[in-house]
Amino acid sequence: MTILAKNIWKRLEAHPWLTMTLAVFAQTWFTLGNRALWFSDEVRYGNAYQNLVLNGKWMVLSLNGQPYPDKPPVYFWFLWLLDTITPAHMPEVFMLGAALSGLFFLYAAYFLARSLQCDKAVSLASVLILLSTFMLVALFHYSRMDLMFGTFILLSHACLFRAFNGEKQGWWPVHAFALMGIATLIKGPLGFIFPLLTSGVFLAWKGELKKFLTSRMALGLLLMLAMLAAWVGGVIMTEGSDFLMKTVLGKQIIQRATKTFHHREAFYYYIIAFPLAWMPWTLSLFVAPVKRLFSPGHWASLWSTRRQAGPTAFLWIMFASTFIFLSSLSGKVLIYILPMFPPLAIIIANAMQTMDEARTRKLWTLIGGLWIVAGTGLLLAGDLIPLPVPVRGMGIAAALLILGGGTMLFLRTSGYRTSLITLTLAVIIWIYPVGLLVAPSLDNAMSPKRQALIIKEYVDKGYTPFAGRVYPGIFTYYAGVEYRETDKYPELTDMMAKEDKVVLAIRERHWKDLKSRLPEFKLVDQQSIAGIVHNILIKD
Repeated sequence: MTILAKNIWKRLEAHPWLTMTLAVFAQTWFTLGNRALWFSDEVRYGNAYQNLVLNGKWMVLSLNGQPYPDKPPVYFWFLWLLDTITPAHMPEVFMLGAALSGLFFLYAAYFLARSLQCDKAVSLASVLILLSTFMLVALFHYSRMDLMFGTFILLSHACLFRAFNGEKQGWWPVHAFALMGIATLIKGPLGFIFPLLTSGVFLAWKGELKKFLTSRMALGLLLMLAMLAAWVGGVIMTEGSDFLMKTVLGKQIIQRATKTFHHREAFYYYIIAFPLAWMPWTLSLFVAPVKRLFSPGHWASLWSTRRQAGPTAFLWIMFASTFIFLSSLSGKVLIYILPMFPPLAIIIANAMQTMDEARTRKLWTLIGGLWIVAGTGLLLAGDLIPLPVPVRGMGIAAALLILGGGTMLFLRTSGYRTSLITLTLAVIIWIYPVGLLVAPSLDNAMSPKRQALIIKEYVDKGYTPFAGRVYPGIFTYYAGVEYRETDKYPELTDMMAKEDKVVLAIRERHWKDLKSRLPEFKLVDQQSIAGIVHNILIKD
């Protein structure tokens, strides 16, 4: 490790909160308003926020004029706060919310590491691992609530560990349940399921389940239930009890968990998806001491010492219990895996402290090699990617991947601290051409904005807007108007028959089913949005 790298590491270690803040700022400041909102979540959340601000939908969100029970409202309250206290407005406030959520996620990951008694070196290394994970960094630039959701899940894990690890629980259980309540009001029941599942398995492993049965745990539970009851009361007041039972609880929670109507995947989905999402750190598996997993003595030792289990066991249980639980659900969405990133990052960071020189060199050879392969592939085959729009900056992004990979190979014998700093800086530099050139040039391939403005143009001319079998509410934000939409062909044709002038948005494959029944409609625009071809048609 060079003297320069040692000095840099010492400064970063001494000022971890500033380090995280500057790293996220460096990755995001230039992307807050340089592209359109993309399909499908960003444009839908944009309209939901519009309705909160303009139409007072504070308790139950609204999408395209209809109740939108998919998400509780707390994250949108956070956006309103940013909208109020900062110069940012729509749509910049959505990207500011994403960037700050990413920063808070890193803060929570660092707090988790310190709560689990990791020293500053391991805690900083775990954060740098997260800052160099492709999927996580990409989410700093995509407007959704999952990073904020993960933040409160991580914080509640940290508080529960502190409660169960000491002789006295103190107020940590109350803090934990309050954080779980907020997490639940950001995105749903996983906000309390994940922390309680981890803690329950951890205490069961140690034979200390009685620690769940304390007055402070009961007080915390009551606090969380009171928070959720306040929101439930608001839902009933605004939409009625039937809406709560049938739509929120029945359809959005129970049905999605047991027999989903959306994102249904096989049980092995995360076995395939997680290693891809965890790149480049999935490569650490190739330097891990996996042989011990096949040693009976290793498992016998774990069992015999289970009552002394500490932070490492908690981290593995946090990862494994979350993974198994998610795999058991009917609906599977890649973004749900975010709370599994920090425990793995801490485990890898801790392993780096004792990893021998040969394993360290192999790890950074693999990571550098991955960057070079990815960059070379993008450089040679980038033009072959079947995108419906020309993309700017691909060559620059590819060249930076190759350069970054080469630098990591060159420094692979300089120690993990030097390599981690280099990798984190390489990711930050790589984001600039991606954020300034690549992402904005993808707008017409990823955003409904262009077609939404066409719909708006026809509405201004007196046409009545409809949508058939498209993702709900994807045109409303940019069109500036609400439109009637349905997935049922007879209902759609009956509604449109009552209007003299109609503008219709429909997917191309569904239009083929209806084309013969609606000969009076003519095609005025066609666009591939996130790989799905959408048509705009009119009837004069």
